[in-house]
Amino acid sequence: MNAEIISIGTEILKGQIIDTNANYIAKKFTDLNIDVDYISAIADNHSALIKLIRRAYQRANIIITTGGLGPTEDDITYQAIAEAFGLKLVKNPEAEEHLRTFLKKIKINASQSNLKQTYLPEGANVIINKYGTAPAMILKKNTKIICSLPGVPREMKKLLTENLIPYLKKYYPSPIVKKTMSFRITGLGESSVNELIRDYIYQRSDLSFGIYAHPEDIQVQVTANASTEKKVNGLLKKVSTDLRNILGEYIYAYGTQSLEEVVGTLLKLKKMKVATAESCTGGMLGEIITRIPGSSNYFQGGIISYNSRIKQDLLKVPENIIREYGEVSEPVARYMAKGAKKYCHSDIGIGITGIAGPGGATENKKAGLVFIALAHGKNIHIQEHQLFGNRHIIRLRASLRALNMLRIFLLNYGKQP
Repeated sequence: MNAEIISIGTEILKGQIIDTNANYIAKKFTDLNIDVDYISAIADNHSALIKLIRRAYQRANIIITTGGLGPTEDDITYQAIAEAFGLKLVKNPEAEEHLRTFLKKIKINASQSNLKQTYLPEGANVIINKYGTAPAMILKKNTKIICSLPGVPREMKKLLTENLIPYLKKYYPSPIVKKTMSFRITGLGESSVNELIRDYIYQRSDLSFGIYAHPEDIQVQVTANASTEKKVNGLLKKVSTDLRNILGEYIYAYGTQSLEEVVGTLLKLKKMKVATAESCTGGMLGEIITRIPGSSNYFQGGIISYNSRIKQDLLKVPENIIREYGEVSEPVARYMAKGAKKYCHSDIGIGITGIAGPGGATENKKAGLVFIALAHGKNIHIQEHQLFGNRHIIRLRASLRALNMLRIFLLNYGKQP
């Protein structure tokens, strides 16, 4: 089974709104083992829409349209579908009753413009929209399906999951089971991940792989197909073991779990608390850690020591150390980590100092230079990084690298050397 998604609305092509509907539908169809071969966006142009619908009918088993179901003159979806297939528009009594009831509740009289929404292509099965006024529909033509959904994202999502997907599962069950597993990786760049797993990808022609890059977060998605769910699960379990053997601790999670969730879980497991001292990141690391509900159980607090005086007064970084080595230096990061641990009463202290740019760089210290220190007990671990990107990206990368440094420390804490 293959599908085509058509997003209708001039506002999409003018950049006035972002089309999130197509993305959502494509993800849901992937879960159903339905391949989306085409995604189109088209203006509210009657003749152009008719042509696109006819073209989609030639190349797809399922056509999904979103938008153009409202009461205004530019809402032309049902008219275009009817004309594309030589059908009449027929008033649907169930849709009209729902519309009148809905409008009465909000004290609006049903006008001719409103009632226009209740005319559907003949033969269509109406989907009553409990979340708005515009009815959706499923039209079966020969062996193919045309489904029209509202353009309002909330309404579209509800009708897709509550009506269309159950319909497709009932009448078009998939002969195979398809599942996708996502491996989340940090500490490696996209090209490095590709190099490490390239041979494995070539060996596993029975699987499909995708590598997707975000700052400090590379995702490898693996899709397996089999005749039963048990076989699919077996394939993905084997892949999980194989990739763990190749990538080791660079894999920090599976699925949608975030780095801060993983670190939070480890801190609770190890019964440790952490505090931060941040300069160039301006509190971003603390903000990321505290995104997780319940983070007060392991995050003690943070000091944003943007000024050297704050480093001296609150973190007790010696003035002579700053004078000799500069604020962006390994010794200063050490003192910041120790200060965070001591004065925030935590088991672990993290200190970050660097040059986020674009200003502040020198001949010896370029924009993107960052020192990260982690203090625990009498031990201090140091990392030096030369990061790239704009100011925001450098700050984000520095924060995530510090978080990953903490993750690796926690994973190995208590293990025999």
